[in-house]
Amino acid sequence: MHDQYPAVTLHNVAELAGPEWTDEGTELRRVPAAVADELNVAARDRVRHPAGSEIRFVPDRGETVRVTLSAGGETAVREFWGSFQDADVHELGPDPVTLELSMPDALADLDSEAAPDAADGFDPRVCRLRFEPWAPVALHGVRGDCRPPEPGAVPATRYLAYGTSITEGAAASATHLTYVSRVARDLGLDPVNLGMSGSAYCEPAAARYIAARDDWDVATLALSVNMANRGFTVEQFRERAAALLSTVAEAHPDSPVACVTLFPYHADLRTGGDRERARAYREALESVVADCPAENVALVDGSELTAATGLSTDLLHPGDAGMEAIADGIGSRLRSLLTD
Repeated sequence: MHDQYPAVTLHNVAELAGPEWTDEGTELRRVPAAVADELNVAARDRVRHPAGSEIRFVPDRGETVRVTLSAGGETAVREFWGSFQDADVHELGPDPVTLELSMPDALADLDSEAAPDAADGFDPRVCRLRFEPWAPVALHGVRGDCRPPEPGAVPATRYLAYGTSITEGAAASATHLTYVSRVARDLGLDPVNLGMSGSAYCEPAAARYIAARDDWDVATLALSVNMANRGFTVEQFRERAAALLSTVAEAHPDSPVACVTLFPYHADLRTGGDRERARAYREALESVVADCPAENVALVDGSELTAATGLSTDLLHPGDAGMEAIADGIGSRLRSLLTD
């Protein structure tokens, strides 16, 4: 909870800040400014985008809750009640928009015996406003009788995912269709998305921030096609990935940390692609995991998680089919790690 909005939970929101496009409201940021200032310029921008961020609340019975939002560009927010998806997609832009939200009549009359609590751990009384990552978003106010969800109304186990635009969900049709969201739903986890499009460089500030957080139980580190595409040498990647993994894993010895090697992408698939570089990056991460002394680390071979046809037309970002396949593979690995 944030003191400024005590009636709601701001999930995957680390800090509130003044938005650039309006004098009112507070921008939802996934990473504190003190951490973002130590990241590369592109990452500083991306962590302002609310990938996987949510506003959550439980309205009093029969109450309409009014949530006022704006955004730094055209984007959208989707309304869920627990795991139940509402058909409406709410468009956002620089001008504030007030959403009127009340529990759908059908869910208010839900037979708990005929439709028990969802396997993913969300109570259907919890309204979840789930943001697309297309533009920064500001919250201007919450009116109406509501309260934050109680601990038993959301999943007890939290899944943190660090990675690139693929983790952020660049080519998924909607934020709930990313591999991070799919893994969380399938395994009954609460997702924290720290994808940083075009800028996941395994930086020390990111490593320290993830390590310092005490609110996650399992993590994946998808490393890192951004570094492969931005000219980092294999040795530079190896050194940064090793530092990231050791920093995170040693700070959370009881929490599984799975490193995911490069998914299939254009370097593997195009006639002029640099297959040797892609192979070297995968082998470098394999060696990093093998050499890490922490006992809670694991490896996932990203190249085996989706067929090439699961990618979008840029041959880099997985589309919906690719996201589903990746989620199946990562989810299976995490399930075994969490039950070992």
